[in-house]
Amino acid sequence: MTEPIKAVNATIQLSDALTLDGYMMPDGEFRAGIVGTSVLLGYQRDWFLVLPSKAPNKLKALQEGGFRYDPQSVSIQRQGRGGATKAQTISLRELTTLIAIESLAGNKRAIALQAAFTLEGLDSRFRDAFGVQQRTPDEKRRFFGLTYEEFLEALAENRAELEGLRLPG
Repeated sequence: MTEPIKAVNATIQLSDALTLDGYMMPDGEFRAGIVGTSVLLGYQRDWFLVLPSKAPNKLKALQEGGFRYDPQSVSIQRQGRGGATKAQTISLRELTTLIAIESLAGNKRAIALQAAFTLEGLDSRFRDAFGVQQRTPDEKRRFFGLTYEEFLEALAENRAELEGLRLPG
């Protein structure tokens, strides 16, 4: 078994309620934690880890959609304590592929995520084109959160489903 790569971690604050564990590799590559990715998509924390054994058909469908199941282990130095914590990660490209495949499969959280990421990216490009100042990190977080919530509300068939789609927090 190969030794985990040492990485730097940070919490990626997508909105007030949506976060993702982010990692920066020694070569500057950014990766996402698979536990947070699972939760972000509405699954149990261990969903990604148990796909091969408990949901091989789901994993096969994801792979047929272009997703590469190739988690990479990283080691993160614990703050203020000795030792390190290990985490499993996927590349941002694989995270994007996973969100797209889940969207096509009807996962409403994935659809709302894809819409919020797209609108945020388009907004940034239009701001550049028109010489408008980019949003601050807090403004980006609020903008993303509002967009995500708007899409969840549009996708939910009733109030109870909407509450179930929202992540706790």
